[in-house]
Amino acid sequence: MVPSARRPATNRPSKAARVLPESVLAAVESVVRPAGLAAWQVGGTVRDQLMGRPFSDLDVVIGSRDNRVVRSVAAAVADFCGLSWFTLSPEFGGERVVWGTGHLDVSPLRGLRIEDDLAQRDFTVNAIAIPVGGGSPIDPWGGLRDIADRRLRLVSHGGFRADPVRLLRAARFAQTHGLVVDEELVRIARGDAHLVAAAAPERVLAEVMATLDVDGAATAARLWEELGLLAQVFPEVAALAGVRQSTSHRHDVYGHTLEALDHIDELLRNPADRFPEAAAVLGERLRRPVDGVTTRRAALRLAVLVHDIAKPQTRHIDEQGRLSFWGHELQGAEMARRICGRLRCSTALTSMVVKVVEGHLWLGFLQNRKPLWKRDEIRYLWAAYPWEPELIMASVADRLATRGPITADRFVQRHLTLARHLMWLWSERQRVGVPPLPVRGDELAASVGVEPGPNLGRLLNALRLEWEAGELADAAAVAGRAREIAEDESFKAEKA
Repeated sequence: MVPSARRPATNRPSKAARVLPESVLAAVESVVRPAGLAAWQVGGTVRDQLMGRPFSDLDVVIGSRDNRVVRSVAAAVADFCGLSWFTLSPEFGGERVVWGTGHLDVSPLRGLRIEDDLAQRDFTVNAIAIPVGGGSPIDPWGGLRDIADRRLRLVSHGGFRADPVRLLRAARFAQTHGLVVDEELVRIARGDAHLVAAAAPERVLAEVMATLDVDGAATAARLWEELGLLAQVFPEVAALAGVRQSTSHRHDVYGHTLEALDHIDELLRNPADRFPEAAAVLGERLRRPVDGVTTRRAALRLAVLVHDIAKPQTRHIDEQGRLSFWGHELQGAEMARRICGRLRCSTALTSMVVKVVEGHLWLGFLQNRKPLWKRDEIRYLWAAYPWEPELIMASVADRLATRGPITADRFVQRHLTLARHLMWLWSERQRVGVPPLPVRGDELAASVGVEPGPNLGRLLNALRLEWEAGELADAAAVAGRAREIAEDESFKAEKA
């Protein structure tokens, strides 16, 4: 067992202080060296250091297969640095030391030598070890060369069968680290792609969202397709290939989806270009995660990926040869809900994806209203709540990807102008707030003789719409309008 390595309490860093990975590694060395233990940095820590990428997490293997030794090392390092630690896996012996901006994972040696441990890793770029305390990299699989060549290769042909989630991880590393997937890896992945169906949905979702968290969502989708994964994870999206559309489009549905992903990337890179008046509020919104874990950017890309998935089922050609997809947004919303359920998406992520699929046409319908009243704009924001800016952005991406031979540019510009105005309106409501009705609901109910219940709800909604649209100036106007609505024959008929 490893004895604790204690420092004087006055010299220990506070848990709240900024902890540097280098100081934690130094603590590991101070713990293992007196005990005669070897230790190596491995995995993503080594890869990112060698690629010149920032890193905050550490992965260390201890030269012992005894879980008790590993636990003692983690406890001693945590005590040395004044940090907390916990057991990741009682079965496999993983321990984690945590601090504000990162963590250290401490693992036992798998096999008799570090080379045996590296042989069980996924890709050559992740199968490099660097001795803690200094020394030459241990690189039995040519990972250093692959890092220099920016190439992604498997350590072994059975790598995907050992863990099918590695299939999706290959796409993620290629996307996030700018690596070119090796031809042999592609061949093996296509043969093993069906194995991902047996992987835990939560792990699949984590890889998908990590891949969509960076720019280039269309490239990611093409890579999933190349590796045979699109048909396994998103068969509804794979089915869009070859589904021809009307001449208002220049691509089939799959090509349109990829172009829409390119446009949503553009909007996410530079939201102020399309929405300058709302830039500050929108930028702050985009920085907030959807559910505490999933970034809003990744969530929006997922929503755009599936926005047209019901077009194959709703495709119709009438007697005049006109092509339509009536109802694809409603049927697609239900399909999107099932996809999110299949992937174990959070309630918030599911809500956003479904709303985007259901409502991606609403803005286009709205721009065709003549005249377009303020209350129509408010209705749109009500319907889009609580995903107003995400729906507006997805609608713009969809519209920019719909430019076929007969598409007049003035219609596209009208769409973009209305989207910009609606985004401004949303941002102002966020910035200033929406004032409540100046008369209480119970007072209105008593004054017009409407009992509490659905009818009162309809009355209050009608009043709120006109109030938020600026059509009612004060409490007297609200009370007067309430009497008018209550006396209206259509309201009486619905009340009855």
